[in-house]
Amino acid sequence: MDTDAQPSPPEPAEQPPPSAHTVPLRGDGWPDWLGRRPMSNSDREKIRQALAEGLPDGPLTEPGPFLCYLTIDDLDPTDLRKLMRLRGRIHAAARTAAEGRATTYHATETSITIGIRGPDAADRINQLRHVLAKLITKHGWTTRDEPR
Repeated sequence: MDTDAQPSPPEPAEQPPPSAHTVPLRGDGWPDWLGRRPMSNSDREKIRQALAEGLPDGPLTEPGPFLCYLTIDDLDPTDLRKLMRLRGRIHAAARTAAEGRATTYHATETSITIGIRGPDAADRINQLRHVLAKLITKHGWTTRDEPR
């Protein structure tokens, strides 16, 4: 036996073969990319009837029980640094109150409107108003709810 011989490096562990990703197929044979079931004929007929009847009168952006707004008015646009900090705090409070719900945020120089969607939108707007109560009082802002 040769004492100068170095031990051979360990054999690399066998790697499992790369898994082949297969796309599931829908009932009609097309790939199911989004994980949705195919639309039934009765569902298609309901959509066709709704389109034939036309859209309802009035604006579609009108708030309903699942969309509520809070508008904060009387922001002071003279000190831009202060205004940016306050808007940041309002935005952070709105994101916390919304907790992942869809929100809308519209700001002008003197007002901010925050909308929250969801079945508990009114409760979340009230929570936002409660969190911002000290800021609202301190800065003399006025708040208003858009009709539900």
